[in-house]
Amino acid sequence: MKKTKIKTINLEVDDVWVDVEYDYTPAEAEITYYGDGSGYPGCGAKVDIYAVKIGKTDISNIISDYVFEELENQIYKAYED
Repeated sequence: MKKTKIKTINLEVDDVWVDVEYDYTPAEAEITYYGDGSGYPGCGAKVDIYAVKIGKTDISNIISDYVFEELENQIYKAYED
């Protein structure tokens, strides 16, 4: 089982800076065939956001789905660069 290592990144959404605690799992490539003839379809990258903070206050429970999606997109982009 993978041990989660929570990271923190400072991001801006709608002119507000927040600290995001998250875990990033990179994509896994497809394996067409193992030696026994089976395969693995692979999987995409994944971001799990655990907290969104302003200062020491966690505001995760009051922000919109749009903000969560925007933060996830910014984290994915940080790993693409």
